[in-house]
Amino acid sequence: MTLRRSLAFFLLLAVSTASCAATTYDTSITTQTAAPTTTVLPTGTAAELLPKIVAEAAGLSKLIADGGDKIAAVERMEALWAAARDEVTRNDRELATEIGAEVAKGRAAATFNRPGAADKVYRNLTALVTAYLSAA
Repeated sequence: MTLRRSLAFFLLLAVSTASCAATTYDTSITTQTAAPTTTVLPTGTAAELLPKIVAEAAGLSKLIADGGDKIAAVERMEALWAAARDEVTRNDRELATEIGAEVAKGRAAATFNRPGAADKVYRNLTALVTAYLSAA
């Protein structure tokens, strides 16, 4: 009986390993990472920078729909927000939180190719920036 089991085991082992395919490597794929970029934050007051965020958000939906450089637009929005965040937070913490959330939603819209979400970000940013500028 053990001879029969041993024979069945080796037969099963031979069949299972014989069906493996050869490994091939795609040499066209590069493992190098892109060179790091340096970012210089924009300068100016919140009153100058916030309308620029809205202007970037206005074109985000079209960039997503047309296959444009949507990530570059989001990065400009994020850089503008990083430059204005401290001043806005000092003046109105709640609006600063909401604006930051909308900028993050802009990145999600670009990442997941959702032009409708980008339109909503634009509408919300327009309202939030208008509220901040009218209170200032």
